[in-house]
Amino acid sequence: MNYKWLIRRIASVIIAVFVTVVISWALLEYSPYSPANYIMQFINPQDFAQKPGLYASLVQYLNTLRPHGNPFINAVNYIGNILHGNLGVSIVTDVPVAEIIAQALPWTLFIVTTSIIISFFVGIRLGQKLAYIRGSKTDSTSTVSLSILRAVPVYVYAALLVFVLGFIYHVFPTGGAYSIKVTPGLNLPFIINVLYHAFLPIVTLTLVNLVGWILHMRANTISVLGEDFVNFAEISGVKKNIIESKYIGKNAILPLYTSLIIAIGFSFGGSLFVEQTFSYPGVGNLLITAITSNDYPTEMGVFIILIVAVIVGNLIADLTYSFLDPRVKVGEE
Repeated sequence: MNYKWLIRRIASVIIAVFVTVVISWALLEYSPYSPANYIMQFINPQDFAQKPGLYASLVQYLNTLRPHGNPFINAVNYIGNILHGNLGVSIVTDVPVAEIIAQALPWTLFIVTTSIIISFFVGIRLGQKLAYIRGSKTDSTSTVSLSILRAVPVYVYAALLVFVLGFIYHVFPTGGAYSIKVTPGLNLPFIINVLYHAFLPIVTLTLVNLVGWILHMRANTISVLGEDFVNFAEISGVKKNIIESKYIGKNAILPLYTSLIIAIGFSFGGSLFVEQTFSYPGVGNLLITAITSNDYPTEMGVFIILIVAVIVGNLIADLTYSFLDPRVKVGEE
């Protein structure tokens, strides 16, 4: 491994996270709807001539939001607080943002990682099968249908599932992560109840991701089928199942690996509509609640999670890709 490249790559990740967080912070902090500016809209200087106590309390509150008049110093202080694990305090609940996110993050990780893993392995298998029957009527019909399904927004799938299976047939619950009737903990009733409540959110995210993996794997497999080493293996009498798995499947799946790692990061944002539809207590639902209630510190805390997930996911993909494909050396210029 080229350690100079590694150092530069990690440094670029740190800079990217820093710049993105600062820009996000500035857009929220100095927007017309930030807490400080929102309060300033209702301040009439003439009213404070007879209410010095109210004026003092407002000044104190605004000072906690902006300790310094200099935006640069405020940004540095905010980054310093983040490095110490201090994401601020929720304006609505008066609870530390880090504590709120720590409670919501495991639920999002659960449905996101589960759906991506299921959709990935099922998708690459179905995509490979479609590639083998390329040009057939089944392949054409499937490809057109999948392309149409891919254009359907995730919240449409979520709304249909919760309406049909939740409200009409009452097969699955319409909200929450578990029932209040079960005792949280490592016990079988609680685990089963959690899986029961998470079924529809996982199915929704799986359906959305599955279509993309099938189409990508189909295209990659078709390109590999035309390679010389595949034709040589067939002429040499290599068994068909070995050609499909080691020659075609392995090479077709390699380009999807980077997409898989990055998709996990982006799925945190994609789960927003799903969690809102199913009232699932994850990071996406937390962000919606924070936006509607103008809870600026919580918004920034969730943004930081999304930013770090995407950028770090990209870094992990770059660092681990060479383990799957020995032809690629990490850090090669």
